[in-house]
Amino acid sequence: MASAAKSRQAKTQQSDASRRAASLHAAQREAARSRMAQRRRQQLKQQVQQRMRTFESLLPGLPETGGVALPRWDLAPLKRLARSRLLWALLAALAIAGGLTAWFALDERWYIYREDVHFNGLSYLEAEELWRLSAIDGWQVFWIDADEVSRRLRQNPYVAEARVHIAPLGARITVDITEVRPVALWVTDEGTRWLREDGLALPPRGATPPGLLQILDGPADATLAGAPRGSAIDPAVLRSAQALANRLPGVSPLRYNALVGLNFRLPNSPYWVYWGDGDEVEAKLENLAAAELLLASGRAQGSVIDLRFERPYIK
Repeated sequence: MASAAKSRQAKTQQSDASRRAASLHAAQREAARSRMAQRRRQQLKQQVQQRMRTFESLLPGLPETGGVALPRWDLAPLKRLARSRLLWALLAALAIAGGLTAWFALDERWYIYREDVHFNGLSYLEAEELWRLSAIDGWQVFWIDADEVSRRLRQNPYVAEARVHIAPLGARITVDITEVRPVALWVTDEGTRWLREDGLALPPRGATPPGLLQILDGPADATLAGAPRGSAIDPAVLRSAQALANRLPGVSPLRYNALVGLNFRLPNSPYWVYWGDGDEVEAKLENLAAAELLLASGRAQGSVIDLRFERPYIK
């Protein structure tokens, strides 16, 4: 009995010793893991600090404190601005301006179409041809340049002047047209042409005004140099013819040919005059008067008075 009890006591003591040893071993392992984790945290911290120091060395403007200092924003000015009446008034004005801009851009009433344009002063021109030439169909009224529209309309050779009046708020345009009126007639083998003041020759449109100066020039020899034959008369020839007709009523029609220029029969006399095509009207008129005196006095004889040179010639 005593022997059995001693045996059980010994086994119990041995079991307790084993448990204590196992517990001690576990505690030692936990302490070792804790020391290893601490060393890893220290190493990681050192690595982070090393990298931060490296980064800071690349940015000399940053203080080397082991960390990056973030800027601090002072929001007080923004708060004061948000309470400003001027700011809200400005925002309201911008909103109104934006709304008006959108209205003007999207509403069809601000766009120009045929029914919105009226042409005044037309007798032989057609409103439709001028409308097409204006090139403003579908344009927003505020984008239309009156001077540019006038320039386009004057491209029509029968338009002497075009005054464009734009009423933006009513989206209406009124155009006052001055049609070309011929200053003379150029009679060629190709037909009669109206002559503008600048010498441009145009087919007649509408009624031709009565009593116009006529220049008879079958082959169109008076054509402006470089222009297609019969498309424009030399302005110097036209000016000379007009001055002559003003000073000597009754000389119309005048004739023109390439050899002697303007020529005509002197009114109420049998003499033929070679006038030429220069602008020296006064000198030529003085030579003509001197030639007439010579012929009337019998000191010269002939049927032709040539005024193309500095002195008159009678032949």
